[in-house]
Amino acid sequence: MHVPISALTIFASTVLSAATSYVTSRISQQRQRLITSRTYRQALLMEVRALHNRLLEYETAYVKHVMTGQISGDQLLKILFQPGDTVVFTNNASSIGLFDRRTALRVLRFYSDVRAMEGRAVVLSEAASSADTEFVRREMRNHLTQLRQVRRRAHFLVRRLRAHRPLTERLIRWGKRGAWPQLQIPTDGRRRSGRAVDDGAP
Repeated sequence: MHVPISALTIFASTVLSAATSYVTSRISQQRQRLITSRTYRQALLMEVRALHNRLLEYETAYVKHVMTGQISGDQLLKILFQPGDTVVFTNNASSIGLFDRRTALRVLRFYSDVRAMEGRAVVLSEAASSADTEFVRREMRNHLTQLRQVRRRAHFLVRRLRAHRPLTERLIRWGKRGAWPQLQIPTDGRRRSGRAVDDGAP
């Protein structure tokens, strides 16, 4: 059966238009996801960095004043964290999937440790009036150990968030810099990357 050229042209045009629309839509979605990921990462980076600085100040004051008995842990607890200190993570917890698995786990573990440390600080402040001096001292040492651990995790999380780049963003950056690997195919059919072909090689 003979198919008119015009019908084939219309069919091909329809298929091409649909494919173009699909590809354009996917590119737009990927671009929007990249922008959202970058914005969330930067906001979370600023929050974690601020928490790290606050933990550093708190640790200094804790060792200098609470461990020496100058002030109670209850007084120092008031300057540990404020309600808005974790607002980025709290309001955007569903966006954690924008990170790779390892980064997402590090973020979740850090904020979980922050909550656990706050709970221990509350217990410590309530136990300050306890007659069991040994228990209070032990809790103070445990709180300091946990505090330092959380601060170290904040430090490494800041470094990871600064270094983290989604695969799409890395490909775009490489493309702009012209940093794609240069492959050279020698005459013997073996492929080598990033090196000149040595004619005298075996």
